[in-house]
Amino acid sequence: MGGRAIPGKSDPRRARLERELRETIGEIDDEGLIFLLRQANVLIHNARAERIDREAAALETESSGPAKGVRKAAGAGADIEETEGGRAFFLSMGKVRKVLTLEELRRLVRICYSAESKSEALRQLFTVLAKERKDILADAAIRSAGSPLLEALFKTIRKTFTLKDR
Repeated sequence: MGGRAIPGKSDPRRARLERELRETIGEIDDEGLIFLLRQANVLIHNARAERIDREAAALETESSGPAKGVRKAAGAGADIEETEGGRAFFLSMGKVRKVLTLEELRRLVRICYSAESKSEALRQLFTVLAKERKDILADAAIRSAGSPLLEALFKTIRKTFTLKDR
């Protein structure tokens, strides 16, 4: 998506692309359709995450400090800030700041507590982020599960959050 706004229906290029997609969809088998739906969901998710990141950056530049009611958890190289209302979280790793939804954070917390070992948790964190939030790994220059920033994230999550069933 590259940060571009989605053109309206009156855009002739978009209309042509939509028409081509409708025409070729009949030639795609079920497995291909499932793949395309998954890819569409990834594109939509990434576009939303980028939009939220841009909005968060704009808010950050407008105010000199964290918003009222924001809880901040400090970790060695990783921080998680809960926004007022708890529906979004700012993840800071090194110089990178990203927005996580409550559902994304819950998934990371579950990984940190349910894995058999810390090394397994780090591997799972890396795998999930590689599949669902490549932007975090790329921007923070995390190339493996052995990254110190990923370990800092693990420690921050374990220090700050707990599972309700524990």
